[in-house]
Order: sequence, then C-alpha cells, then structure tokens
Amino acid sequence: MGASWSNKSSWFSSNSPTKDAKVSSPNGQYLKQPRIDPRRLASQFVYTRKGSMYFDEDGDLAHEFYEEIKVDDSQTTTMRRKLTNLRPQGTVYYNNPRLHVDFPIPMYSPIEK
Repeated sequence: MGASWSNKSSWFSSNSPTKDAKVSSPNGQYLKQPRIDPRRLASQFVYTRKGSMYFDEDGDLAHEFYEEIKVDDSQTTTMRRKLTNLRPQGTVYYNNPRLHVDFPIPMYSPIEK
C-alpha cells in the first residue's frame, strides 16, 4: 500500500542535517536544525488542472471544431473536423480547491445523532 507514518511523531526528520541545515550561532558554533520531511508537507488540495479544450482563431473555446465544406457538384454541405490553428486551453484554476485523489490520509467526520 503505502508507507506507514505511525512511528513518526514529529514533522521533522531525525536524520543528520546537511550543510544547508546547519546555522552558526553568535559564538561560532554550529547548531543542529531539524529538517522538515517534504513528504509530510503534501497538501490534500488541488488548485489547478490541465485544460482539455482548445481555442480557435476567433477565440471560441470547445473540445472539437467543425467546418462546413460545400460539395462542388451539388448543393449539399458536409461537416469536416478542424485540426489546424487550434491552441490548447492551458492551466485552469479552480474556484474552490478539490481534494486530491491519491492523498493517503482518509477524511473523517464524526456522525452526530
């Protein structure tokens, strides 16, 4: 499944600090600073997503674009899918943050009777 954090009681790792984690004190000695484990700081919220729609030359936004093509020898027209001159939508920001699907901590709400 995943890593168990039941034996971790702190947000700080107990490993020895690297060069970045050492801070000199006023008397010239190095003080040990705890390092924050980045896996413990993951957020359960998602604020953006990749857009799945496209813009055309006119600035219209849609999943697919079609254009009418007139058949030469008759009065009928057909629709042909347009694949050129389309720009992807890009990053879409959510109005309200969503919960991440893969976040390993279950959400708990007590049931009141």
